[in-house]
Amino acid sequence: MSAVNAICHGGPFHGALVRVDQDVGIVAVADPGGADGVEAGYRITRDRVWHPSSAVPFVVLTWAEER
Repeated sequence: MSAVNAICHGGPFHGALVRVDQDVGIVAVADPGGADGVEAGYRITRDRVWHPSSAVPFVVLTWAEER
C-alpha cells in the first residue's frame, strides 16, 4: 500500500488517514476499519494540514454528505 497523503474531515471516517491519487473531485473512501462494501464520498479540497506522521502536509478531504 502506498503512503497515506490525505485526512478525512467530518462524516463517518473523520480523522482517518487515506491515500488519494487525484487532485480534484470526490473520492470514495473505503472504511478504514475494514468493513467490506462500506464507503463514503469525500471531496478533495485545496486545504492542507500538517500531521506528525508525515514530513509533507496532508490533503484535507471534506465529507460529501448525501443530500
